[in-house]
Amino acid sequence: MAAWFADALRSARREGREPPTAAILFRSRSTMPSFGAALEAAGVPYRILGLGGLLAQPEIVDLVSCLRVLHDPQAGSALIRLLAGARWRIGLADIAALRDVARWLFDRDHALGRLDDEVRRKLRSSVAAGEDGSLVDALDFVATAPEGHGRLAAISPDGLQRMRALGRELTGLRRHGGLDLVELVALVQQQLRLDLEVTANDRNRHGSAYLHAFAEEVAGYAAAEEQATLGGLLGWLDAAARRDDLGPRQDEAERGTVQLLTVHGSKGLEWDLVAVPRLVEGEFPGSFREGRGWTAFGQLPFPFRGDAAELPELGWQGCETQKEVDEQLTRFKDALDTRHHAEERRLVYVALTRARSALLLSGAYWAGQSRPRGPSVYLRELEALGAIPALPEATALEEDPLDEAKRSLAWPVDPLGERRARVETAAAAVRSAIAGSRGAADPRGDRTTDWDTEIDLLLAERERTRAGAAATSLPTRVPASRFKDYVSDPDAVAAELRRPMPQRPYKATRLGTLFHRWVEQRSGLTGLGESIDGVASERDDELEHGPEAAALAGLQATFERSPWAGLAPSEVEVEVHLPFDGRIVVCKLDAVYVDGSGRCQIVDWKTGPSPRSDAELELRQLQLALYRLAYARWKGLDPALVDAVFYYVGEDRILRPERLDDEAALLARWRAAVPAA
Repeated sequence: MAAWFADALRSARREGREPPTAAILFRSRSTMPSFGAALEAAGVPYRILGLGGLLAQPEIVDLVSCLRVLHDPQAGSALIRLLAGARWRIGLADIAALRDVARWLFDRDHALGRLDDEVRRKLRSSVAAGEDGSLVDALDFVATAPEGHGRLAAISPDGLQRMRALGRELTGLRRHGGLDLVELVALVQQQLRLDLEVTANDRNRHGSAYLHAFAEEVAGYAAAEEQATLGGLLGWLDAAARRDDLGPRQDEAERGTVQLLTVHGSKGLEWDLVAVPRLVEGEFPGSFREGRGWTAFGQLPFPFRGDAAELPELGWQGCETQKEVDEQLTRFKDALDTRHHAEERRLVYVALTRARSALLLSGAYWAGQSRPRGPSVYLRELEALGAIPALPEATALEEDPLDEAKRSLAWPVDPLGERRARVETAAAAVRSAIAGSRGAADPRGDRTTDWDTEIDLLLAERERTRAGAAATSLPTRVPASRFKDYVSDPDAVAAELRRPMPQRPYKATRLGTLFHRWVEQRSGLTGLGESIDGVASERDDELEHGPEAAALAGLQATFERSPWAGLAPSEVEVEVHLPFDGRIVVCKLDAVYVDGSGRCQIVDWKTGPSPRSDAELELRQLQLALYRLAYARWKGLDPALVDAVFYYVGEDRILRPERLDDEAALLARWRAAVPAA
């Protein structure tokens, strides 16, 4: 299937045609990652649509796993994902030893004293099978247990060191549990170094796009919830992922990119090329699993459901004998089975009618199951009509050809895989270059002591002190809005970093926050959940009754007269991270608009006063220049196609600097002001 899409895209390029739109439609999401990996290997751009697909991306799985561990001490599976993942790479034997520690702790009180046998018996009988200890609690114990503790003996030295480091990291994150939910998620992402990992991975074509998309979903949830909590977010993610599989999507087709989504989500959409995989019995059509319908334990009776008129009826009223009841139950189950197959046929009709030009149908006898699955009844019908070639028989495939591959697995999986040799070679070259540059710059010639690095650091510190520059470590992440301060007055920034002072919550700051929130809500781009503007009466009381209500109303009225009032933004309140001279510049874009020709305009809303001099505007344009560079790099655009302006709403004034610095000019300003950066 991946080769089919690759050939189609190559043909379009060869013939000078526009690249086609394309999609793979799935009965369920479980096989999407495999097809995504095949497209990746074939060099075909692809995107998994929807929150469910987003949650399947490796970096998002790690992020959500960490959030679950922070919230729930019973999140053992999520913790194992972190332990055995690419960063910590803790092996199976050490994870088993951690499980033994969890079971040992389960039999002890808060002081680690052994519980009485009767207490332990009652404790075990009060929990479900397998819930005989928390791996999360066990990791906390391992992280704080004294060296040489007997319960640590079964853990390897490397495994113990890594477990302690992970335990300390999780403890540090829990201390920040009082943060705003969006800030907490961003902190977890940074602590796990996920933004660095996706940037450093040369096989990752999507960069930080999935992390940005997840951040938007979290922000949308936080904006829509009166009390946004971590537990609420995790429950919302689970529910939203389930809903996402069942509802139609609104995403536009992307030329040259294969979109992966469920058949349910494809209703009403079309693509030039469409592929439908896994057309085998038991998958498409899916097996009938409803069984006894609402007569099964814990099910809501159909007459009480909102769609009762469309559901089979069980005629149990009026039955006088058990035989009559059994007959009605048999008819009811037959009606359920008939309804299921009718629903599956309607669904496959949707799948097979989404293609404008070409449709590829596929299936495989073997895909990891214990017995081969034959072609779907739908393929058999198409074969009988002569619409597709004769289907191959499985006579030569009586045994699973994947069996041998499934029997061997390296543990833990090498995160670098086949890239390891290239990455290690590159790392060695960097270390060698660093060592060579240090040796060339050393006036003392060859180094002969173990203290050279410490001596160099002390001498450098003394030189900075003599020159009047404080030995202040600049942060790794620099807000774009403060870039002008770094390049115009680095000493003041250093002083502030050394002795940070709390800021008063000025009225103007609060008014700006409320206005930005109003513009975001007005656009409707607050994530895939329900729009916060869905019901006017449910708007935040702060926007209607707060002390800044009158001033806010004036800003809103001015905005409604602005050139952007009638335009739909493509991005709102999106955060883009720009790698810059060894640091990350954090660019928070208020809004981005794209016109019909593909030109983009970044607009930064300002509720304060506009610049009073050309010199002040010259400094402020640096923020827009960084926004332009970050957005262009994120979207793979030529920066010349991206414009950026300030809109000072209180003055109804649009400020478009005469020029915006390019990357070379920005780097020159930075290095001139912060030579040690």
